[in-house]
Amino acid sequence: MSHHIEKLSIENFKSCKELNINLTNFVPLVGYNNAGKSNILSAIEWLLKPKILSKSDFNNLEKPITVSGQITGITPELLETLEEGHRKAIAPFITDGNLTIKRNQPIDASKATDIELFVQHPSNDFKKNPTGISNAIKNLFPEPIRIAAMDNAADDSSKSKSTSTIGKLLAEFCNSVRDKNSARIDRHLNAISRRMSADGSNRLPELSEIDASINTKIDDLFPGLSLKLHFETPSFEDIFKAGTVRVYEESNIVSRDFSAYGHGAQRSIQMALIRHLAEIRKEAEKPTTTLLLIDEPELYLHPFAIEQVREALHTLSNHGYQVLFSTHSAQMITAERAQHTLLIRKTFETGTIARKRLKDAFEKVFPSSLSQAHHIFSLSQSTQVLFSNKVILTEGKTELRLLPFIFSKKFGKTLGQHQIALIETGSADNIPKTLRVLKELDLPAVAIVDLDFAFRGAIKHGFIKKNCSEIVELRKSLGQLEANGECKLNEGLPTGKNSPCTAAEAYEKLCADTSCKPHIQNLHNQLLENNIWLWYNGAIEAHLGTLSKSEEDWINFKTEIEEKGIDKTCKDPESINNIMEWIALSDVKRPTTTEEPSAKLAAVAQTTD
Repeated sequence: MSHHIEKLSIENFKSCKELNINLTNFVPLVGYNNAGKSNILSAIEWLLKPKILSKSDFNNLEKPITVSGQITGITPELLETLEEGHRKAIAPFITDGNLTIKRNQPIDASKATDIELFVQHPSNDFKKNPTGISNAIKNLFPEPIRIAAMDNAADDSSKSKSTSTIGKLLAEFCNSVRDKNSARIDRHLNAISRRMSADGSNRLPELSEIDASINTKIDDLFPGLSLKLHFETPSFEDIFKAGTVRVYEESNIVSRDFSAYGHGAQRSIQMALIRHLAEIRKEAEKPTTTLLLIDEPELYLHPFAIEQVREALHTLSNHGYQVLFSTHSAQMITAERAQHTLLIRKTFETGTIARKRLKDAFEKVFPSSLSQAHHIFSLSQSTQVLFSNKVILTEGKTELRLLPFIFSKKFGKTLGQHQIALIETGSADNIPKTLRVLKELDLPAVAIVDLDFAFRGAIKHGFIKKNCSEIVELRKSLGQLEANGECKLNEGLPTGKNSPCTAAEAYEKLCADTSCKPHIQNLHNQLLENNIWLWYNGAIEAHLGTLSKSEEDWINFKTEIEEKGIDKTCKDPESINNIMEWIALSDVKRPTTTEEPSAKLAAVAQTTD
């Protein structure tokens, strides 16, 4: 793809008070209902297809609406494809392949001509509507294709065919039909014109007879005038612009209009056209870039169809289209593309905002190891992050299998209903890295770890000091366990190799020692200040009372919860209830440094003493 809008700024347009975002050629917009995703798509459309906006489009009626975009990738080769006049008009405003345009609607604007177009000059000054610039921009970006939410489908189908969604899509992929057949069709149309038009050289005799009869009557009323019936013959272009689709059902020869069907059928037809467009564009190259703006392409489609549409849109993004779409479906975003997704949120104070992209967060946290950072987020994890307002990180599968179930039993709502994502990072070492990425996203996140994390990751990443008294005393106790023949240590920490017990069992023995409990509780509280919950009995299994990590045991445990409840099933119900309350806290914010404790979390910690 040669050029696209890379930087977008929206001011005072609907919910977008002051929004600045970076775009690529394929941009999913993720956010809850009423966050402003559709407003962003509308603002982009308005930048290239201006129309007079109503008062309801102004966030503040005392300020103008302004939308600006930086177009990047305008190469000398691309300029050569433009007509000379358009090339001369646009060339003086290009710097390093970039062109910045700005559209502005003043407060008192009443017609489309009141909308102002500005183009940034290399001197950094904006020039108002330079001669020929508007048409030159249209040669780079034809009119955008907007496929709105299905609630607007009836309105869309009532528009003229050339401006409807269906009409635009047909125009996109029927150019070859026009190019190959226009001469032949024009010959037939000319033949009709010669027979039906007033000046036709081979006019139908019946028309001439009607003309003669009417003219005798006109002569009685107004001598000197005569008339001929005239039937305007459409051009091939007129017929082509009026194109639409007719829908046939199985075993029914009668067709119906697209708008006669329900939303499911309409959306399926629209997305089928998108898929065909992607198929034919693979082999075609064109110098222009068309913006394809879609609200929730997954609506009314089954899972397999959603994947097909997603891949079709990605194909188009590599063949002459810049694709932006809003979505509520994790299936519309793969792990690779999650990095470029915009997380759209809205607050009363700021209006619509965009959180930092995963890509930008990765680059900030791991500037030289993007592959390592990307490994943290599998497909399911990435999409959970994108659709949540808070993230719980865990290193183990038991937490992943059982905590969501226990949470729903305690509060009567799922984690998802609380907009919370629970993510398994694969290892305790990944937890601090992932917390750093989520901090860059300004996404509240907490973590749940086993006791061994206090001796390894917590020290490595600065949450706990290596020589703190708690660690020193606990290492002494581990040494005593080994001396008693109860476990084996490797570099001072439990190991399962040639040991009478597993490492997890050794930590559980450590926790059972009454002299160790205060030290472990202190470590728990220290980590809690950094929004990390430490299982102070070693691991979650010791608190639940389950020793196995098999699917069968997890199912049996859930069955017991269903029958007896949390308090009568769990070995340590107090700690399980405490962590549920901790997870449910809506205002958890990670401190900017490890020295800034969270008072509210500390209060929760005291309940475990």
